[in-house]
Amino acid sequence: MSAIFGELMSFDQENGPEIKLRVFGDEFYARYETEEGYTAIYDEDLGLFTYALLKDGRFFSSGLDLGRSPPPGLEKHLEESDEVRLDKAAKRFSRR
Repeated sequence: MSAIFGELMSFDQENGPEIKLRVFGDEFYARYETEEGYTAIYDEDLGLFTYALLKDGRFFSSGLDLGRSPPPGLEKHLEESDEVRLDKAAKRFSRR
């Protein structure tokens, strides 16, 4: 897989309809955004993509699925810290 820079792609959700998200990244690390620019993360417990929040440079689920309004004051285009991104990519690379 080569790098993707903002391509709109469709994703299945375990407990919801197919959803379209913009993808930024490659097979080792990718970030997802709604068409409006809100960062999304897949919440395994809910089986849905949710709005991502950021704490200590790392994404976590807001618990609000993307079919709802974003949390008040949520910034668009959130990104994890370089350290977190590199760590996640290295872990995925080592599994190959």
